[in-house]
Amino acid sequence: MKKLVSQRQLILILIISLVALKVLLLPSLLAKEIGRDAYIYVLIALLFDFFMLLIFLFLFNKNPDLSFYQILEKMFGCMIARIMMFALFLFFLMKCWGAFVTNYSYLNENLYTSLKWYTYCFPILIIVFFIARLKVNALARLVEFFAPIVIIGFLVSLLVGIRKADYTNLLPILENGFFGNFSIFFKYSFWFGDYLIFIVFFGNTKVEKKFNITISTTILIAIVLIALFFATIFSVFSYNSVSHTNSISDILQVLPSTADIGSFDWVLILVWDMALFLYFAIYILGAFYSFRQTFGKKYDLITTSAILIVVLILAIIVNFDIELSISLAKKYFWIFSLSIEYGIPILLFLFSPMIKRRDKADEIFMEK
Repeated sequence: MKKLVSQRQLILILIISLVALKVLLLPSLLAKEIGRDAYIYVLIALLFDFFMLLIFLFLFNKNPDLSFYQILEKMFGCMIARIMMFALFLFFLMKCWGAFVTNYSYLNENLYTSLKWYTYCFPILIIVFFIARLKVNALARLVEFFAPIVIIGFLVSLLVGIRKADYTNLLPILENGFFGNFSIFFKYSFWFGDYLIFIVFFGNTKVEKKFNITISTTILIAIVLIALFFATIFSVFSYNSVSHTNSISDILQVLPSTADIGSFDWVLILVWDMALFLYFAIYILGAFYSFRQTFGKKYDLITTSAILIVVLILAIIVNFDIELSISLAKKYFWIFSLSIEYGIPILLFLFSPMIKRRDKADEIFMEK
C-alpha cells in the first residue's frame, strides 16, 4: 500500500482531533457538573484514550502494510469486520454532526448577529466535499499547513489565562470524593475517543525513526496542556466558568480592553473556526473511509454527497440548537460512544494473536 501520510501529518491530525471540540463548551459543561475538579476528570478520560491509542500503535506496528479493515478481517472475518466498520461509520457521523452544529453556534455567537443556516452550510459543505473527494493526501497537507496556526492560538490563550489564574480556586481537590462524580465518565464520553481517527491512516502512514516515541510523547504533552487549560479556566473564572461557553476565546476577557486586544480576540475566533472546520473535514473523511469499507468502494461521489447531506439533515432536525445537541449526546449517545471508544480497541488487543494464526493457516493452505 502506498504511504500517503507522513509522521508529522498524522501527529497534527491527532492533535486537531484531540483539542478542537474540548476547549469550547466542555469546560463550561463540566464546571456545572463537578466544578473545580473538571480538569481531573478530563486528565483521566484523556489518559484512558491514550492507552487506547497505544493499542492502535501496537496493531499498526505489527501490521504496517495492512489497512484497518484488513486487520479486522484477519481477526474476525469479513462479516464481523463490516459490522464493526459500520459502527465506526456511525460514530464518525455523530462526531461530524457535533462539530458542524458547534461551529455554527460558535460563529453565530461570536462573529454574526444572525447567521442564516444556509449561508453557513453550503460553502463549508462544498469545500469539504472537494477535500473528501481528494481523500487522505489532500486532507493531510491541509492540516499540515493550518494546524500550527491552531496550536499557536491554543497556546496563546493558555498563556494569557495562566498569567491571570488564581490556582487556589482549585482547592480543595476532590472535595466530594472521586466516586461521587464517577457517572460523569459515562455522560460525556461523546467528547472523547478522538484517537479513533487513526484507523483511516493504517497502512497509509510512513514509519519514520522513533515513530512510537514521537507520537506518544506529543500526545501526552497535548493531554497535559488540555488538562492545564481546564484548570486555568476555572482558576480564572471560578464558578462563573459555567457561563463561559466559548472558553478558548472567552479567556481573553481577562486582558485589558483595548482596540488591539479586541482585534486579537477576533483573530482567535477565526483561528478556532478554522480548527472546527479541520475537525469536521477530518471526521468526514473518517466517515467516508468507514462507509467504503462497509459497503464497497464503488460510487464514491454518491457516498461523499450522501454523508454530507445526512450531516446537514441531522443539523436541521435539531435546528442547529447546540443545547439540544448536547442534551442528546449526554442522554442517548454515551453508551454507543463508550462501546466504540473502548470496546473495539480492547477487542482488537485481545484478538490480535488471531492474525498470526490466520497467516499460518494461509501459508499451510498455499503449501498444500
